[in-house]
Amino acid sequence: MGRYAPSEGSLRYVARRTAKGGFGQLLYALAVQSGLSRARQIVVLGDGAPWIWKLVAEHFPGAVQIVDLYHAQEHVWEVAHAVFGPSSQQACIWAKQACMLLVHGQIEELVAAIGQLPQIAPAPDESRSVPDKAVDYFTTNAQRMRYPAFRAQGMHVGSGIAEAACKTVVDTRAKRTGMRWTPEGLDALLPLRTAQLNHTYDEFWQQQSRLVA
Repeated sequence: MGRYAPSEGSLRYVARRTAKGGFGQLLYALAVQSGLSRARQIVVLGDGAPWIWKLVAEHFPGAVQIVDLYHAQEHVWEVAHAVFGPSSQQACIWAKQACMLLVHGQIEELVAAIGQLPQIAPAPDESRSVPDKAVDYFTTNAQRMRYPAFRAQGMHVGSGIAEAACKTVVDTRAKRTGMRWTPEGLDALLPLRTAQLNHTYDEFWQQQSRLVA
């Protein structure tokens, strides 16, 4: 196993439809069950969406916050394609150079590079251009993108484990050939699926029995 790979049997899962709500409480409860009170350090990796950091502030104050490098790079490429065109060689050259700044945690230099790009108009129905929005994104998340410092401490900077979890929890169970799910059906399935993967299936049904009694 690699330096950044989780130890065997250490992964735990929680899943919920966004529209259903309550994900923060479920995640916090799972963290407590997994030994949150004994943790010497807490790290939260997210894609940069504001709701994630609000959840972290509420349930995991003091946690190290990291924006997933892959998602951050997607924002760089979005800027390049918006300014130079999706099939432009210039877009490719600029994006690769900008991604190197990102990988090295040089976010202020990246923001400056975006600011030096030719001005473009906002897309239809948008009030601001893609580069302008990217400047806000990288400026707001700058301290969450100090990737060399995070790596030096042995922290993950990519969400590969989370992406794999989506396949493990949802895709391999709910997206089989011919399967169709109603929102209510998926709501009923997800707790069962995560209980099975977390090896808490019996405890789940015991809890349900107490709730019904």
